[in-house]
Formats: sequence, C-alpha cells, structure tokens
Amino acid sequence: MISLLLNIGKIRWEWIHMSFQEAIQFMQENPTCTLATADGDQPRARGMLVLWAREDGIYFTTGAPKSLYTQLRANPKVELCFYTPQPLKALRVTGEVKFVDDIALKSQALEERPFLKAFGSGTAGDPNFIIFKVANGEAFFWTMEDNLSEAEIPRIYF
Repeated sequence: MISLLLNIGKIRWEWIHMSFQEAIQFMQENPTCTLATADGDQPRARGMLVLWAREDGIYFTTGAPKSLYTQLRANPKVELCFYTPQPLKALRVTGEVKFVDDIALKSQALEERPFLKAFGSGTAGDPNFIIFKVANGEAFFWTMEDNLSEAEIPRIYF
C-alpha cells in the first residue's frame, strides 16, 4: 500500500510539472499579457512583456518611479492573463511578486532586450531598474469550452 501511495504522489507531481512546462511554452509563444494589480480598492491592469518564463517564476521589468512598482510594493498579489485568439485560448496566472535584485540577471536582461537601456541610466546597477517575478501561484488554461465551468478547470501550482 505504501508503494502505491508513493507512485500516485510521483505521478501527480510529474503531471503538475508537465502542465507548468506547457504554461511556460504558452507564455514563450505569447509573451504579452495583461498584469492586474490593486491600487487601494481600485484594480489596475496594464499590458506587459514577459522577460523570461522559467520554472521558478515569470520575470518582468519596471521602473522604480512608476505606479506599478508602488502598487506591487503595497500589495504583491497579482493576476496575469495571456491570450491567443486562434484558437481561442487563455492562460490565467495568480501569484505573488518577488523582487529580484541580481546584477547578473539585470545585465542579462539589458543584453537580451537593448530597448530597456532607454529607461533610466541603461546600466544594471541603476536602482530604478527593477526586475520582479511572479512566483508561488497557480495557473490554468481557459477556452470557450470551459466558459461555464471555470471552477472545475484543474489548476497548475508553481
């Protein structure tokens, strides 16, 4: 009996792991999303471009003077929505923001996305250049077939 329980646990972990890989692939193929924050009791949504989608989270950049940064500092809970119209499919992600203060990652971001240099000093050491990731959350895919049964859609935890 113990062996069966261990095998069931392993299968469940592998299924969740594979599902998050599918979510990462979807984000890489559809890197623009809507990111929603809270500003007091007012929701705020804006279009964002994913920097990286990885096993440990979904990475973004912003600037310290922006309202997005202020909102994330006040309330790190966010929701993301990735979307493709053909075929109609959405990936909804709920999680918490973790700020990443890593010069090597900032340098990599500036190298891979040169347009980021236009914001601030253009250097990895600029305190206004912020990298954050969405982690410790859940995600699920939504299609029109799921329209009336959203609560039953399996969640992917990461």
